[in-house]
Amino acid sequence: MGVKNWNDLMHWRTIDVSELSVPVVAIDTPNYMSRRGSVVQTKNYDRVPLTHIRLALGTIRASLKRNILPVFIFDGPPEALKRRPNPDLVATASRLYQEFSRTQDVYDREMADALHQSPATRMYFTACHLKDLCSAIGIPAITAPSEAEMLAAVLCREEKVGTVVSSDADVLLFGSPHVTRSLQMTKGKLESATLEELKSSTGLTLDQLRDLAIICGCDFHKKGVKGLGPRKGITELQRHGNLASVLKERGFPPSEREKYLMARETFDEAEYISTKGVSLSLKAPIVPRMQRLLSVVFGGTRALDQTQELVGIWREFGKSQSTLESWM
Repeated sequence: MGVKNWNDLMHWRTIDVSELSVPVVAIDTPNYMSRRGSVVQTKNYDRVPLTHIRLALGTIRASLKRNILPVFIFDGPPEALKRRPNPDLVATASRLYQEFSRTQDVYDREMADALHQSPATRMYFTACHLKDLCSAIGIPAITAPSEAEMLAAVLCREEKVGTVVSSDADVLLFGSPHVTRSLQMTKGKLESATLEELKSSTGLTLDQLRDLAIICGCDFHKKGVKGLGPRKGITELQRHGNLASVLKERGFPPSEREKYLMARETFDEAEYISTKGVSLSLKAPIVPRMQRLLSVVFGGTRALDQTQELVGIWREFGKSQSTLESWM
């Protein structure tokens, strides 16, 4: 969802990948894959859905060819204000993936039905599968302590990645200086926006932008403040200073104000996330494992071709940039 009605506030522009401050992109994987997957028509409902592998593989291949390292960030336990944790759902998806890994039966009708009928189960199944693929290719795949976009934003804020790939403005509100909504690696282009441009165009500080998100309605407080959109919200914040004062001036009782302010505190959690121990380097591929994973999707001959191509790309990547640490 992101923040409601912020399209007019965002200043998106197309840049060349060479303009990234660090040749690494952090991908908010749930957001990216659901957005990319939504434009792909699913025709074979009698098969286990594997579109995510083709999409991820295309992104990995194109990025490495541009000497850009993609880092896939996955959700950890969700923020309680965004959605309720569902450990049973996670366990079901994990069990299905373990069974699929064992049998590699894409025509398992019972499994196919379970995944097509439950988008949430499919999302967690996809995460398990993509983590395996990344591990086999040598691409970093990181599970966040909470929301993927939050950890990705912190990595960008600390200049460990050059941008965060996500369609949600929340990334900037978590402190990321840079966000990319369209990754066009085959062309070497990104459609991006920056926190500094957003602050400059609105005249608000980062704290006030976080207040504005709550006023407009976002993942952590979907209702927002009735009668206030982005423009009126900016005016109110410039007049009264912060969310608490705006709510008080508009006559919200203390109990209601508390709910808004609790939602607002979620954005501050990014200040306490540690990236210590997070490894952002391309590792050597595990060739037999990679070929086995790809053979389920592409068949034996094409999987071998894909594997050989990826190994070649990995070697070229290593020649031009021996280790990420040497770039940074």
